[in-house]
Order: sequence, then structure tokens, then C-alpha cells
Amino acid sequence: MTIGTAHHSGFRSVTGWLLEQLLARPDRRSRSLPIVVALGPRGTGKTALLREVQRRCERIPHVYLDFERDDIGTREALGQLAFGLSKAVPQFGRIAFPDLWLCLLVVGSSVHINAGDRRQALAQLRGILARNQPIEQNRQAVIELVEFAGEVASGQSLPGWAAPATDWLLRGMGRIDRWRMLRPIDKLSTTRGKPEDALIDIAKWAHDGDANEQADADAIFCEAFLADLRRAYSGFNRSRRTLDCAVLLDNVHTPGGQRFLYTLQQMRARAADPDPLLVFATSRSWIRYWGVSWHRPGGSIDDESRRPDTHRTGGLDWPPPRPPGAVDEDWRHGNFDESPWSPWYLLDISHLPTPDVVDLAGDFGIHRRTKLTEFVSRLTGGHPGAVVDVLAAAARVEPPDTLRRIFDYPVPQQVWTDPNSLPDTVGMHSEEQVLQDFTEPTDLRDLITASAARNMDVLYHPEILDSAAPNGEAVLEALRNDLWIRERPGDDPDFELHPWLRRILLRALAARELSDPRNWTRTHTLCREVYQRDGQDAAALYHDLALGNIAATVAYLRQAFDTDGAEFDVLLAREWLAELDLITSAPNRLPPDDAPIDQVRELVGEQADELDASLAWLVAALWVTNDPLGDPEQSLYASIDGEFRQLAKGRGRGAMLLYERAERYR
Repeated sequence: MTIGTAHHSGFRSVTGWLLEQLLARPDRRSRSLPIVVALGPRGTGKTALLREVQRRCERIPHVYLDFERDDIGTREALGQLAFGLSKAVPQFGRIAFPDLWLCLLVVGSSVHINAGDRRQALAQLRGILARNQPIEQNRQAVIELVEFAGEVASGQSLPGWAAPATDWLLRGMGRIDRWRMLRPIDKLSTTRGKPEDALIDIAKWAHDGDANEQADADAIFCEAFLADLRRAYSGFNRSRRTLDCAVLLDNVHTPGGQRFLYTLQQMRARAADPDPLLVFATSRSWIRYWGVSWHRPGGSIDDESRRPDTHRTGGLDWPPPRPPGAVDEDWRHGNFDESPWSPWYLLDISHLPTPDVVDLAGDFGIHRRTKLTEFVSRLTGGHPGAVVDVLAAAARVEPPDTLRRIFDYPVPQQVWTDPNSLPDTVGMHSEEQVLQDFTEPTDLRDLITASAARNMDVLYHPEILDSAAPNGEAVLEALRNDLWIRERPGDDPDFELHPWLRRILLRALAARELSDPRNWTRTHTLCREVYQRDGQDAAALYHDLALGNIAATVAYLRQAFDTDGAEFDVLLAREWLAELDLITSAPNRLPPDDAPIDQVRELVGEQADELDASLAWLVAALWVTNDPLGDPEQSLYASIDGEFRQLAKGRGRGAMLLYERAERYR
């Protein structure tokens, strides 16, 4: 995993202004805050971002929990969070969680064994808590009971923190007796009856309940956790606890993380009063319950669905996760007492805009090298981890070396936390990082094959995929959920792979052996045939060009100019340019050894006339240049500019668009 400030230096609006806004307590009051979740596929710097937030929170009560490292349930997660938040912090003191510890203590006992015999269970519970004595006098007996009952009654040991936490709780209780402990439990809205009955029910549900009762137990624990926090920020403590506390949750896409986040959000919604808690989480997968009010990238919007009245999305209808650059706009005009976002604020951190790439380049000693930063942005698609890798390697490239071989260059060791696991090159490390989540070999093979196409339509064509039982729809759904799909806007949105993932997959496609039935040539040939059959000429020529066939593209594009005197008008010029862009965006596997101009010259060869020559030079130069690895130094720009201007001569009003396009390459 990449370290240092590089991953999160592009997210200063998140770790700066937004964090301060969310931790603030105007008039020492708690506010209803959304749960902030940073989203992005693997390698986008989510953990690094969360660690920076943790660094900024070091002077307030805070706790970090990684659900991917600790595969735990909601109750244990709450215990770990409470244990972390209860550490003493100057000015804030030590936050106590008596309600939650009591729930944990009872569930850790054997009370649930006798839950069917209410009288015996009540007697045992009262014996655990106290017999007309302060409970701390029975501290050691209760600790032993928790440890022993946790092993015998539940069939598994309690987590390591349980005994020390219980010991800390009991030593700190002073003269608090069982009645003061039980009174708050009676007020929890989820329970009914006497407090002793509620505790016995909690123990029974937690150990022996069905799925619904287990969820009820989790909800009660979460409610106790939030009630303890609200109490900790009331009364005398209200004046000295000037900022909210923070819970930082990494990798909530895991099953345990999803359940915990949902339970927390539900208990917050049911509470009468807000809590003094900032929740900042990360996820590399989409979680379905966000779809109630947010738009999943690469997914469709159900126009018939109605967003709950309690959900707010900054006045936007079904927004996708917000880019960090929108933070200021999203929050500065909201009511400070009522958040414009509830109960979620989703951040898409999968893309670094070019200005942030320029800032990162400075961290590697790369200054005022515009071509290099443009190259990095185009190659990586702004994927933060890839940006760091490529910049680190590119910073060491000196002539006669070329950026065209960037995948073959080593990544400096200081970029990585674990030098012992560092692969040799950018290409090797990229494949290891990006492809590790695709664990099913047949799905990965089909995905590599599908990367030949400009969008994800190939996954709907089993005749192109060659696995034993192709399931392209399931592969596409997994890509959506793992946030690897981008939408090309339009009346009929186009779904595309993230450029960095596609780059890695195309390298794997190009590396397939000639004997492979889905090698580069065979795959693009099949794709061309599918689009020809469907009458999509430009899409078919896209794959023809990927095969190196310049002549077919030149013949097709020439038709717009062979019109027997008809004007090349603005509408025709716009359509012609759109098709030119589509076709010349085709991938290539040209060797990086020859200079770009020499490659274009070889591709063009001899042409029949001046018009064919201009079109061939334009198509070949654009094809090479549109691949970031094809011409990083932009040496072909002058040729492209000249050919657009040559084609514009005497073409009527449509020539204006050709001249405008030529300006991009000056």
C-alpha cells in the first residue's frame, strides 16, 4: 500500500474544512450529522485518507477500526469502539460507557442459559450485579464468571478486550449500585418491561435468538452506545468537550461492516436527540442501502422510487457519490444546525483531477513539466494509487529512456510500506494490486477478453466470451459494485471500465499466446464481426484499427468528402468528428521501440491521392497519440494540426469545426 501524503494530498478539502465543519459543536450542542463514506476501488488511497483524518483527530477522543482486518460482529465492534473512545484525552477527560458495558457484561455471562426459567435467571442476574453490596466488591468473581461463561455457555472465548474492559468498568464504578446501573437500561426504547427482564432478553437474543432477535440485540447495544455518548457530552462535560468525538471505520464493505453501519444509522434515526459522534468510513464496494437516495455509478435510476422524507442529498436528485472538489459547494451554503446531507454523505475518491496530479508531482521533485503530468493523468485515469506509482517511476526517467516503457520501470522502494513485498516494476505491481479481487479465473478471463471493446457491451455477447459458462451480466454487476464502472453521459449512458483497470486488462490481452483462442487478433476480429452484423460501422472500424487496418478507416472517413459538390456543413462535420474520435480511440499494441513519427510513417505507407494521404496521416497520428503511451512527448501534435487544416481547405461551413479541432494540437 502506498504511503505518505501523496495519496491524500488531493483531498485537502475533505481532511481540512469538511472535517472541521463536522467536528464543530456550535453553542456546545450536538447536531444530526451524516455518516461520511469515502468510496473508491482498490488502491485509491481510502485507508491513507482515513489515517490522515485520524492524525487530524489526535487531540480529541477518536478510535480507528478496520473491518477487513477484524472480522467481527456489531456487538464486538461497539465494544472496541467504546474501549478506544474511553481513553483519557486532555481537556475531554475519559468517556464512560456504563450502559454498553452492562449489556456486554450480561451477554458474556450464563444468564441466557436460564432465560426460560425467569425466577432462576433473575436470581442469577441479581447475584451477578450485587447482593446489597457495591458491585465492585464482587469484581474478581464477575470477571471470572465472564471469562468462564463466555467459553462454556457460548461455545467460544470472549474477545481479548472483554476481561480488562470489565475490570476497568468495575474498578471505576465507585459506589454505583445495581439500581443506578439498571435505570438507564429501562429507558432504552427497544426494550419492554422491567430492566432485569430486558437484560435477560438481551442475553437470550444475543446467544440463542434467530436472525431478527440477533439484530434486535445488536440494535440495543448500539442504542446503549449512543445513549452513553449523549450523556458524556451533557451536564458539566458539555462545556469542556468542545468538539465531537470521531469513529473511523475502514473497509465497511465487508459483511460485518455493512451490518454495523446499517444498525448505527437506524439507531441514530430512531433517537430523539442527536449524538456527539462523527462517523467517517471507507468502502471499496457499493452497499445496497445507499441506493435509497444515491445513484450507484454504472447503475440505472428507478424513476418510480421515492426517496424517504428523512433523506437529504443537498437538494440534488439521486446524485452519484460526490467528488472531493464539490465539498465546499455542498456544505458552505447549508444550515449549520441542520445538515443538507442525511443520513449519508458519499465521497468518490477514485479520481484525482489534473491540478491535483500537478501538486503530487511536486512531491516527487517534478516541477513545471506539463506534458508529464498530462501523461500521468491520461494513463491512470486519475486513479490515486496509480498516479503515485507512475509519478514515482517517471521521476527517475532520464533520456534516452522513454515514458513509453513506464510499465517496465521499477517503483522506488520508499513509496511502499513493505519493501520486502515490492514487485520489480510498475506493471507487475499494478497487476498484483488491481486484479487481486478477481478471484474466479473464468470471470477474469472473460473480463480480459471484454476489455477489447470500448464499453461493456461485449459482456452481453457470450459468443465472444469463451469460458465454459460465460456470465457476463454477473461480471458487470460485480464491476459496478466494486466501483470500476464509469458512465459516459448522454441520452443513452455508456458504461466503461475505469481507464486504469482497462489498461491492465489490455496488457494481459496483448500478452496472450498466438495459440490462445481469444488472443488479441481473434478477439478484435470477433468484436468487429458483431458490430458489422449490427450495422454499427464506426464501432466495427474501431476494432479494425486495433488490428492495424488503416485502409478501411480511410475509405470510410473519405465518404464525407466525396459528395459530388455537396457542402461539408456543420452537422456533417460534427458527426464526422465524432466517428473519427470513436475509431481512433482504439487500443493498440505497437512496440515502444520506434519513434512515434516512424510508426505513423510505416502505418500510412503509400496512398492513392492527396486526400487519402491526409486522412491516413491524421488517423494514424491520432491513433498513436490517443494512447498515452504512444506519444508522451506529444511529438505528433504538429502533424495532426497540419492535417486537420489541410482537410479544412475548401470544405464550407463545416471547416470551422476542423480548424477548431486543429487548435487543440498547437
